[in-house]
Amino acid sequence: MSRAILAFDRVVVLLLGLVLVALGVAAVGWRTGFLESLWPDVPGRIGVDTGRVTGDPNAALLTGLVGGALVVIGLWWLLAHLPRRSVGSLRLPPGEHAGRLVVDPRPAVDTAADVLADVPVIRSARGAVLADRGERVVRLRATVDPDVDLAEVVTACDEVLADLAHVLPTDQLRSRVELSVLRRGEASPRVQ
Repeated sequence: MSRAILAFDRVVVLLLGLVLVALGVAAVGWRTGFLESLWPDVPGRIGVDTGRVTGDPNAALLTGLVGGALVVIGLWWLLAHLPRRSVGSLRLPPGEHAGRLVVDPRPAVDTAADVLADVPVIRSARGAVLADRGERVVRLRATVDPDVDLAEVVTACDEVLADLAHVLPTDQLRSRVELSVLRRGEASPRVQ
């Protein structure tokens, strides 16, 4: 799916969800009298006789229930379409014994980020496991000083990713290291 279609889909979903919530609040507010305090010119009665349409004298209760349902559906719709980038457990290759083996990648990635942060040329590091464009990605973000030797940083990152590959199933993950370089004025002594 292209980014333009994805953006259009998200805008339509957002607008539809907001319309459903607004309609539900308006229906409930109209029947409870709350809408009249916000909009003094709201009609007290619509040209349709609700008793005749529904055949039930409890049309106000029905309208309130429908309005409440629309609010719940609208909120559910919005929450269901929130983008989720987190990754759950990963399946490990089968072993000698029958059963399914899974591993939570988050602790391993956190440890990899801690190991990377302990390297003298790296000022700080954070790790995350994300779902990005249909693939699971281990993302390490490292901060370095502006005068650091880039070859040392690349070597340190390669070593940490190689160690991580021994723990997590590499056939299910991709890796990405993002480097942030501090400005000259931001450099402060590193505490160890």
